[in-house]
Amino acid sequence: MRHRRMSATIFIGKDRHSVPADGSIGLAFGTIGGLPDTYIFLVKGVPVPMDMPVEDGMEIKAVKVASGG
Repeated sequence: MRHRRMSATIFIGKDRHSVPADGSIGLAFGTIGGLPDTYIFLVKGVPVPMDMPVEDGMEIKAVKVASGG
């Protein structure tokens, strides 16, 4: 029997990235080269903290935070 690797998807604009479903959203975001402190994360349209655990099949939308000085 083959085991399917658990994964989630992070959407950044029109791009989609498959990430492992282990650890937190922030750690998963880091695996694709992103800086989690510069994004807000949404799951089912609801803002979630970057330390939220990633679950298999989860779809996460990353929205860049704009800042100015």
